[in-house]
Amino acid sequence: MRRLAPALVAAALALAACGGTGGAPAGGADLSGASFTVGSKEFTENVVLGEITVQALEAAGADVAPLATITGTTNVRTALTSGQLDMYWEYTGTGWSAHLQREVSEAPRDPAELYEVVRRDDAANGVAWLDAAPLNNAYAVALPRERQEQLGVRTLSEFAALVASDPAQARLCAAAEFLTRDDGLPGLQRAYGFELAPAAISELELSLIPGEVVRGEACTFGEVFVTDGAVAANDLVLLEDDRAAITPFNAALTVRQEVLDANPRLAEVFAPITAALTSDVMRGLNERVDVGGELPDEVAEQWLAENGFAG
Repeated sequence: MRRLAPALVAAALALAACGGTGGAPAGGADLSGASFTVGSKEFTENVVLGEITVQALEAAGADVAPLATITGTTNVRTALTSGQLDMYWEYTGTGWSAHLQREVSEAPRDPAELYEVVRRDDAANGVAWLDAAPLNNAYAVALPRERQEQLGVRTLSEFAALVASDPAQARLCAAAEFLTRDDGLPGLQRAYGFELAPAAISELELSLIPGEVVRGEACTFGEVFVTDGAVAANDLVLLEDDRAAITPFNAALTVRQEVLDANPRLAEVFAPITAALTSDVMRGLNERVDVGGELPDEVAEQWLAENGFAG
């Protein structure tokens, strides 16, 4: 994990403290008079979620500092628990392994169960988890739609069968982390009873995998994240994890408990927004930024307006 030097964290937070512009009021809870500092991690999805949060708070009448984007889970979490941030979006799988320091192999694979355990146990750290979104930024295995139709592989069980019956058609591109994590390839091989030969695995930078899978030279399948904008841009199909072997990574807004106690209507503001953030919706928002070149704040503003969450 990349980590930001303390001086750079301080600089990011100092910039956030400069203040933001007010948003048009929207229906629902009134947060007039409240002030918040929102953070995000550095990757596209978390930045978009952060911008959605800033603008939703402004629409509810709050005074909100510009989004503080900080590199690395450890740094943004420390900024939250130290009081430098009031809230940021986190993932249930990350909450389990990084914040509760529990083994990935022991994580509940049911999304609702994992969320409930993380929500309950992280309360001891003074962190409240608002509702989890349907969006699940988990690992996935994908292939181009045309190839999927040719091979007839729709689930990871069928992929395992293909490894046994026609290994030349079951070559995988993946990043280093997926190849070693318990909920990555090692866990999938145990759960589904297959083993890829070393020659059938190509290690690539994550950003290069979708294009390589489409070309089909180094590999016919590839590791992606469920909400990656490149999935739609390259017309990739995600294989169903029909044995629930992959750890869920549902997103939820995490808030310092003292902030939520002082502003209990935060839950009311974000409940409908969170419910609308499905994996398909998030994938489309990510695609607009990563593929279409749009700015995260503009994508957030348009999505909030189109869905009636801000004026």
